Amino acid sequence: MPRRVLFHREFKAFTGGHLKVFDYFNHTLSCDNYLAEIHLTQNSATDHPWRGKQGVVKDYDPENAEILFVAGMDWTALAAHPGIEERVPVVNLVQGLRHASPSNPLFGFLRRRAIRLCVSDQVAQALKATVLCNGPIHVIPNGIDFGLLPVSDGIVDCDIFVSGSKQPRLASDLTARLQEQGYTVDCQIEHLPRSVFLTRMARTRVVVLLPLPEEGFYLPSLEALAMGLVVICPDCIGNRAFCIDRVTALTPPLDLDHLVAAVHEVTRDPLLSKTLRDKGKEISLRHDIRSERETFLNILEDIRQA
Repeated sequence: MPRRVLFHREFKAFTGGHLKVFDYFNHTLSCDNYLAEIHLTQNSATDHPWRGKQGVVKDYDPENAEILFVAGMDWTALAAHPGIEERVPVVNLVQGLRHASPSNPLFGFLRRRAIRLCVSDQVAQALKATVLCNGPIHVIPNGIDFGLLPVSDGIVDCDIFVSGSKQPRLASDLTARLQEQGYTVDCQIEHLPRSVFLTRMARTRVVVLLPLPEEGFYLPSLEALAMGLVVICPDCIGNRAFCIDRVTALTPPLDLDHLVAAVHEVTRDPLLSKTLRDKGKEISLRHDIRSERETFLNILEDIRQA
């Protein structure tokens, strides 16, 4: 009989965090040894990615699951079941460095017993440094389904795409400066459906991404590399495995003058741009979602046989 793996989500709007939980749900669904189910809270938006998929359940019943999958604040859904992790194995997907910050509510969950899956080495190192985690820590770098990335077919709508939903003021200032200098710029500040975001990013020559100073894994920069774009992305800790300065991307400081200088450099040096595109695409191939799936299913199998 397949083992029931129960997920939980409160979905208000699409985020990278929801995307990875959706990926892990699909990984589970792909294996006949497991029955993937997910409960979405009543106040969740109706345009969630699980809409129309099998496995959506009305009630959250963790006591009758055989494996629980939680991420972020999903732990709060288990408040009515004290000590459940001693009865049911819990897999905890950890996507951010903020989990290791004592001022963040996520920090309080580290003592809960769980098998933790970290999206990058940097996240795992941050958790280990707390010396609080109860249970094993695994690193599964985020993967990409390359077949879902758009192909521009040579269509270029602008010189520069600036993604600044996390740094709106800087994005606006950068866009204004570049436009004054004659560049055509597509500036994205509002949150977009993922397909729209990727399509707009694909139809440019140079992508400038403005993350928060600390990210557990910055997926847009990896997606841009995979699409063969020239990437400018300041260091945010969780992009260090693939945004390597002057090898796969330019990683200037997160300020206006340095970002403008980086744009000037890549747009005036065709050889550098080609090197960044080629090496960036090459390193992105290490993040095939099939590897993520295989590693995760191996961990589930270890739980099943324990």
